[in-house]
Amino acid sequence: MAVRMNEFFDSLPMPRSGGLSDVARHYARTLYPDYERLLSTKAAAACPYYVGLSSELGSFTQVTKRIVLVADTMLLSDHGIGSVHELGEHSRSTYGNHVGPGGENVEPPITTETHHYGMVTNDLAQVGRWLLDAEPLLRSGLAWYLPVYTRGSSGWFDSEDRMSTRSPGPLPSFSDRSIDFMAEHGRAVDLAGTKPLASRVVRPVLEIDLPFIDGLSLTDFAEVTREEFDSYRLYRDFMRSRLLELDDALEAVDSQVALERIALSIRDEVNAAAAQMSSAARSRALTRAGALVGTTSAVLAAVRPAALQGALGVSATIAAGATGLWPTIQAFADIRPKRAHDKWHYVWVLQKKAAR
Repeated sequence: MAVRMNEFFDSLPMPRSGGLSDVARHYARTLYPDYERLLSTKAAAACPYYVGLSSELGSFTQVTKRIVLVADTMLLSDHGIGSVHELGEHSRSTYGNHVGPGGENVEPPITTETHHYGMVTNDLAQVGRWLLDAEPLLRSGLAWYLPVYTRGSSGWFDSEDRMSTRSPGPLPSFSDRSIDFMAEHGRAVDLAGTKPLASRVVRPVLEIDLPFIDGLSLTDFAEVTREEFDSYRLYRDFMRSRLLELDDALEAVDSQVALERIALSIRDEVNAAAAQMSSAARSRALTRAGALVGTTSAVLAAVRPAALQGALGVSATIAAGATGLWPTIQAFADIRPKRAHDKWHYVWVLQKKAAR
């Protein structure tokens, strides 16, 4: 993904000072030809993808700053909420695989499919601004934005670049493919106002104040994070190993003791990270830039996949935070029969407000 992100930024016309909506469109057009391939190869990713379940555009910067210590690659999306913005026309050729009667190779026929397509988002300019501000993170493969695409006839897009209600025929369809990454890797981030409650499908693992570098613009924050990439990577590697241990701990005979042992090791590691961040923030360069260490109240929760995916499948508005995620998970669990043991998914639940 880092290679694709570098290709995108290197292909941007200069200067970049204007046309934020054009930046967002260019990004979406750059990813679209390889969209399905990117999705199909997600299982081969060396690092799990963390999906922002409540990542409405206004929270992109908050999520990006708060989760960088414990997450691998952060995937943000609009989850199909907003207006449809036309991107243009795309042609795709399909080559056949034919062999002649005598076994000789036959020139394969070509089928060309042409369709109009767009992206779904509330604010193209805001997407463009986040892409430019978070450039160092995207180039390093630490974060990326997954557009929600839609296909339709050209008549579905009116002169104001929004979906028209005057055109005949069916509505263009789209799906939130970011949930596929969550189902595959079992990692997510929820920027919520409510905490998950323990139930047969939800097990809170630990509650902690998660540190992050605050007081910087997203551009400066992204640059500092890239420069300190090796330090952050050590903590992410540690966190990944602890989450792997959680699967066994959750199913252990004395699971609460096993969970507390893992939670204690995570707290110790995060406290060490906080101390290093405080030291870095006191450096002359970062002090001059206004950097300080902030904390956000965080809960790490284990969730049964059937409950989480079932709740998210109800509506895209749940993924975007319009409906409470945790009440929906509980409601989904209450009407479903108990299931045999299956693997757990892990969700970092972050409070929106930060302390300093």
